[in-house]
Amino acid sequence: MINGLVYDFESIKLMLPTGLILGCESIEYGDEKADEVITGTNGLPLGIGRGEWKGNCKIELQRFEYDKLNLFSAGFGGFYNMPPIPVVASYGNAGQVPVTDTLLVHFTKRDFKGSKGDTSLNVSIEGPQAMPMNSDGITAFVPFL
Repeated sequence: MINGLVYDFESIKLMLPTGLILGCESIEYGDEKADEVITGTNGLPLGIGRGEWKGNCKIELQRFEYDKLNLFSAGFGGFYNMPPIPVVASYGNAGQVPVTDTLLVHFTKRDFKGSKGDTSLNVSIEGPQAMPMNSDGITAFVPFL
């Protein structure tokens, strides 16, 4: 918190390969690692079984921002042929060092929406993260090789 300001939607700066995204309505992303506590016949924990890591990302864009991404995807043969692309979300306020989350996302779903009375048209895109997220320089998960 700087000068009483906490992160809010106005604090987010979103970058895609098409540049700075000003027409972002929402962004949601997360990840998880499905580790499990393994118990013995006595019902007590013996250790941790390592499960798979997975992450996701969903972005709701104004249609003009989606159109730029769709044009970018044409070079790969269309939206679903795009390789995983970087999604960079930075959070910060004036006088504050920004915090940056970097994701690599393979988008696999699109939802188009328009309703009577809408003042803008939106498109939601979503898909799995192709690599563990880097949150402010710290990778969420480094696998044992």
